[in-house]
Amino acid sequence: MAKKKKIREEFQKVFEAGNDRKIKKMLEQHSWLLDEMSHEMDASMTEQHQIAAAIGVMEDEYRQPVSADQIVYCLKEDFKINKSEIEISPILDELENLNLTRKNGNGWILTEEGGNACDEYINSYRKKM
Repeated sequence: MAKKKKIREEFQKVFEAGNDRKIKKMLEQHSWLLDEMSHEMDASMTEQHQIAAAIGVMEDEYRQPVSADQIVYCLKEDFKINKSEIEISPILDELENLNLTRKNGNGWILTEEGGNACDEYINSYRKKM
């Protein structure tokens, strides 16, 4: 286990440095890294889509930008997800960087791409129910 931890740490440094050649080499040597990265990315995308869905639901309901406390409320009431404003804040920043949301006054609105992410999550959520 200690060996994997060291490899993960080294890979993280290489990844952050953006050394594509070294990244490819490490992934070839340690294929399990790709599985771990994919899993982490899937989890991150799921959280992002959950937040986008909450924004979309509240936007539809109130027809105005959605505040962080409204997002938290929607996550809890509509999707049975307990997150605090502190937990969703970095995700909102990620969504804005990905051009899925835009800050508008004291709230958030979805972009067209964010609307698509919202719809994807809501459709998959309905299928699970």
